Amino acid sequence: MRQEREKNMLEKEDARNIKKYFVLAYMIFWLLLGLTGYMIFLKVPLYIQDIMKNVCAWSPTFAVLIMFKKLYPNITFKEYIKINFMKKINPMMFLISFLLQLLILVIVIIAFFLINNKPLNTLTFISISNIIPVFIITITGGALGEELGWRGYALNLLQKKYIPIMAGLIVGIIWGLWHLPLWILSGYSGLELAYYIIAFMVGIISTSIIITFFYNKGKNILIAMWIHFWFNFLLRLVIIDILPLLIYTSIGYMILVILIIIMNKNELLVKKEETS
Repeated sequence: MRQEREKNMLEKEDARNIKKYFVLAYMIFWLLLGLTGYMIFLKVPLYIQDIMKNVCAWSPTFAVLIMFKKLYPNITFKEYIKINFMKKINPMMFLISFLLQLLILVIVIIAFFLINNKPLNTLTFISISNIIPVFIITITGGALGEELGWRGYALNLLQKKYIPIMAGLIVGIIWGLWHLPLWILSGYSGLELAYYIIAFMVGIISTSIIITFFYNKGKNILIAMWIHFWFNFLLRLVIIDILPLLIYTSIGYMILVILIIIMNKNELLVKKEETS
């Protein structure tokens, strides 16, 4: 009975903490984004603006740092990093996830050109000189900056209570809505904005479930960063209007999620006995 009470108290404490964490992650992001906007207004050098845009993406990790002693009273931050990064890596999981994302991009490009009756030989990519800067910006932003929070903390905690697919869905919704200010700044309005938001949320939620599936294979946060990176980077490689590109890509990721669920029911639809 005493153990049951202690367990219930711990669950309530976890529930309070994760709500506070999500609120803090949102607040930090929106405050940093506001500061970035002010810097743009002041016309500070472009490289400083780019740095600040990437700093904004680190808000989920900043929130973990700020709340760390509350979230993890029994371990140090160094131990937290070790838990997330030092677990054995399966190279095949990295290769398979990359090939699946690359396949989606190829299918999306072909579908876009067929549907719009455009010849494939008009397809253009970003210039070679821009690949390295885009690579650096992409990997030091969302991929490195967000995952210690969204997956390292939130997903692991939610999987103590929910089946993996539900935990991934919840994180995906929170992760997607976190981007709200970017929707406002997207330049779209009316029906186009509605399409943009729907496609964005479908893509983010699907990616979250895909990350959940691969992350649970070994619990090394690097796989989450890897998938997150390729989702962002591949979208930037081709020069296509972002709205149709995002719509087609989101559909591709949603289909992949459905296939993963069908083929791996026991891994996504059964609650994990133990998470770390």
